[in-house]
Amino acid sequence: MNAAVLAVIAIGQAVFITLLLALLVTRRVVGGLSRRRGLGKIEACLDSVNLWLAGHADQPALIADLEELSFSELSGFLQRLSLQVGGEDWERLTEVVRKTSWFEEVRDRAVSRYWWRRLQATQALIATATPAEEPLVEALIRDEQPAIQRAAVWCLRRVQSRRLSRAVLDLAGSQPRILRRHILEVLAENRQQVLGPLVDSLAMGSSRDELRTSLTLAEMMGVPSLLEHVLPHASSEDLEVRISAARALAAYPHPNSSRALVGLLNDDAWQVRAQAATGLGAIGAREAASNLDEAITDPNWWVRLRSALALRRLGEPGVRLLEQRTPEPDAYAYEMARYVLGLETAAVAEYGGSHAIDFSEALASEQAA
Repeated sequence: MNAAVLAVIAIGQAVFITLLLALLVTRRVVGGLSRRRGLGKIEACLDSVNLWLAGHADQPALIADLEELSFSELSGFLQRLSLQVGGEDWERLTEVVRKTSWFEEVRDRAVSRYWWRRLQATQALIATATPAEEPLVEALIRDEQPAIQRAAVWCLRRVQSRRLSRAVLDLAGSQPRILRRHILEVLAENRQQVLGPLVDSLAMGSSRDELRTSLTLAEMMGVPSLLEHVLPHASSEDLEVRISAARALAAYPHPNSSRALVGLLNDDAWQVRAQAATGLGAIGAREAASNLDEAITDPNWWVRLRSALALRRLGEPGVRLLEQRTPEPDAYAYEMARYVLGLETAAVAEYGGSHAIDFSEALASEQAA
């Protein structure tokens, strides 16, 4: 390879690097200018919104300023604004936003064949949806993309109906534990609309996950009328369902709950017995003190611990039974009673809780209490 060829290669490389650097600098400059223009338009929109809310600007002027923003700019602006403006002011502003071409594009994107466009629409509907969008929201909740399904759940805070509650309840059972908890919290806020679907699910739930999810929601809601629908599951043949039922009963201080939990103290599975003991302590079932005193002699360490904690939480009657424990005939029960009596009150409340364990992710037999 002669010197001329090498020189041409070197010059070509230098030209390429120069052009690449020029492109990067140009993109940075143009991007900075574009961001500044975008921020300027957003600031102008914010001023327009404030003037309109204060009654110093008319609606057409506000719509014109909103139309100046791109779809993504207006989406981000509204999402941030929804955190600052609430109540009637936000509802008034939502009515104006729904008259813009941006909202028409939201509707179009909600049915797009591209999942990322549907996700963009879902995020926009979280802040702007009304009952008129119920069919759209339901379709998004039942979307094939998990990210869209989970985002659409938050639309329930603006669009409330039995049909949507049913769809979200169906979705919750298939979600990981943490996400399921968040979804159920949204449902629990919407108790008027979810109560009917929840009763139906408790009565006709065909799968373990569906029943466990419904029982967890019943536990979170604590509506007295749900107790009669929770009780039958305390005698389920499925171990996980019995555990979930025992946990749910801990949210219902009632003689029927107490009787069911006392019955579960004799369950074949130690996981159920441990949760039943915890539940009796949570509802303050003093009438079950003697049953808990017997359960403190259980062969399983976790059941003994939960029974002792429950007795401590019952107050004077339970504490007296713990104090009366002697090394004979059961040294293990005596040691557990001494241990729990030595705990501070705050430790008992934190340690005892209302749940022996969360069995959401693995089989109960693989978990510790």
